[in-house]
Amino acid sequence: MLEIIFAAAAFVGSLIYFNKKPLESKSVWKAMGLSILIILAAIVFFVLTNSRFMSIIIVPTIICSVYISTLYREMLTRIHKRQQQLLKQREG
Repeated sequence: MLEIIFAAAAFVGSLIYFNKKPLESKSVWKAMGLSILIILAAIVFFVLTNSRFMSIIIVPTIICSVYISTLYREMLTRIHKRQQQLLKQREG
């Protein structure tokens, strides 16, 4: 039950944080690589400490996934705005 509460808090908190803060124009691929490294570090820490507390893996995974999806959404928004500008320039 406690893990579900931590997961929900991590999801809501990361949504609030990443939507308010303008993200750096880092490529999605670099952000994915960094996220994979963070998740792997959490898994290694979980295994090395013989922990039964799954939130050690779940919380970083949720935060990284929200970061990647927010970055991807911003990239798509920039592409869409650029396409609209090009279309307006072409029309007149």
